[in-house]
Amino acid sequence: MKKFELNNIALLYFCISWLIGIIIFLLMLLEIQDELAFSLIFLSGLNIIINVLSIALLFVFYYVFPENKKEFKNSAILLFFNFPILFLLYIFLILA
Repeated sequence: MKKFELNNIALLYFCISWLIGIIIFLLMLLEIQDELAFSLIFLSGLNIIINVLSIALLFVFYYVFPENKKEFKNSAILLFFNFPILFLLYIFLILA
């Protein structure tokens, strides 16, 4: 079985942003710490911008460094999984 190669920085960024999104969702769901939740929502907006730039940079690295193509491609795909939790968060905010 082949090893699933990922860029460590992309993996760390994915985990942190996923955790922030889940914390925001739980704070909004439980209706506690509204000020903290809205501050984190602003942070998630910045997260979207950073996420898009990171994905674009990984695709550039995909072509510049052919020896690590698989690692950069897998890392970019991993970062695409940040968008569903943010999408659910914003849908929840619109409905709340």
